[in-house]
Amino acid sequence: MNDLRSPLGAQLDLVWIETRIEHWLLFGCPETSVRIDRHRRRVSFAAGDVFALMRWLASDTGAVTVSIDIMRAMPPGEPWAVLPWITGAADRLLRQTGDAPVRAVLETIRRIERQGLDPRAVCPDYWRDLDERLRTSRPAPPYGRARHEAWLWRRAAS
Repeated sequence: MNDLRSPLGAQLDLVWIETRIEHWLLFGCPETSVRIDRHRRRVSFAAGDVFALMRWLASDTGAVTVSIDIMRAMPPGEPWAVLPWITGAADRLLRQTGDAPVRAVLETIRRIERQGLDPRAVCPDYWRDLDERLRTSRPAPPYGRARHEAWLWRRAAS
């Protein structure tokens, strides 16, 4: 039986081929960053770290696909998702594709940052709630200092 747990946290490759494939971190603090070649860099995150990956892809016909994923690198022993661009263990908190949903996520991140909050420290359930609401065309829920402090209190109490 395979052990699906990974002590490594999560690793991913950021690719940048101007006007073709562009991956970048919106937030997150990689534990390591290694340049693979002139177009790729591999970053890794410690277990528990939260990060956002923006991916932009253009085809030969000019069609553009944009997506955003917010993920948490998972510690050993906790359930995690198998994601094709992640090596190691990660829990997907949010995934949105398309111009309007991605813009809504970007605006939410900006609102959180304007309050002086770090999006990496936001309650993971908030990102899941936002993801579900955007998928069902409902308004984004607010995330403010009171909700954040309640999350910090619950986390400290457990």
